[in-house]
Amino acid sequence: MVTTRRQGREEREKRRREKVWNSISNNLTKRRRTLLNSIAADGITSEILLRLPVDSLSRFKCASMSWYTLLHEPFFINDISSSSSSVKFNKAVVIERPFISSKPVFSIHGSCNGIFLITTFHRFERICLWNPSTREYKDIAEQFSNTPKYPRELYPFICIGYWLGYDLSMDDYKVIRIAYHHNIDTVSDAYVYSMRTNSCKRIQDIPYRIYGVVSGVNFSHDGILLHRAIHWLGNRGLMTDRFPLRIVTFDFTNETFNDLQLPDDVLYSRSIRLGVLEDCLWIYSLNKDNHIDMFVMKEYGVKESWTKMFSITDQSIAAMGKFKVISITNEGKLLVQWNYKDIALYDPNHGGRRCGNIKIQGIPRRISNFFRVETYVKSFVSLGTNTYVI
Repeated sequence: MVTTRRQGREEREKRRREKVWNSISNNLTKRRRTLLNSIAADGITSEILLRLPVDSLSRFKCASMSWYTLLHEPFFINDISSSSSSVKFNKAVVIERPFISSKPVFSIHGSCNGIFLITTFHRFERICLWNPSTREYKDIAEQFSNTPKYPRELYPFICIGYWLGYDLSMDDYKVIRIAYHHNIDTVSDAYVYSMRTNSCKRIQDIPYRIYGVVSGVNFSHDGILLHRAIHWLGNRGLMTDRFPLRIVTFDFTNETFNDLQLPDDVLYSRSIRLGVLEDCLWIYSLNKDNHIDMFVMKEYGVKESWTKMFSITDQSIAAMGKFKVISITNEGKLLVQWNYKDIALYDPNHGGRRCGNIKIQGIPRRISNFFRVETYVKSFVSLGTNTYVI
């Protein structure tokens, strides 16, 4: 009887706390909505804020409550990323990385809304989210420490890949870790880390062989982030007529794998890479004449919408593995890295010929002959740690 009364009191207290919290939450939501509506009504203010550099915007958070609210809204952060994506650079800037490893080499696994995902090269000792603009970082290695370990005497070969993405529906940054453990059979697993919950969970088995984790010399190794999903080249088994090459996707909102079909013209190309230009999925492949054909998927997810746009005819590009389209300039020229150390412009309107070389001032001599280029847009997305690189 005493236990029953105690349980009843605890249940009533729980309902009371929930009622109070819901009331507070509703009031905050109404106030937030009112603030945002007042800013939205003043389109000039929003337009001015979008035109300011991120470094200046971060200082304006303290100007007023309405500005603070706006500057933390996911839709505004996305608008900033879109409006800041023009290609303008001529000087390299050295920035301090979040941690110093016993191994000096570290890997960058792409960026999303101004956040980098980086790891150390040696056994992936450290896994870190990092915003170079705010200098804030978050070490998430511990969250992955409980993933299963496969004994090396049974599974001597292991391939691991990490990718970063954003779930707009939950305003949540997520990291997917994919591992293949090789023996006679291949064991694979996929884990997703959520920054919102600061936790890691296992998801469905991987029904694909992904070239980005498993080696594929002639195929794209980088995961391409587009429409809140990572895109890789892959297939459901060894590449044959029965299991042709496809584009494998992972949706960060639904946390599911899917695939898209390639254009028939590139299915058996000697070399294929993926890219994103102007929010569209692109493919560039090496044809029999050693020209690089570029295709765009004009309607996402529709195979029939693949369209060949142009070819790059520069014969000095001998290997697709050394070729990467970085971006497209405001003048419609392609910014390309090739041979791991050169950056050049190509003009699609003049036969895809090279129309200029770009020299980045400030790159240390020791890495000037081998470096990797990643696109990056400044932002002030908070990682919620208040831990900063000094």
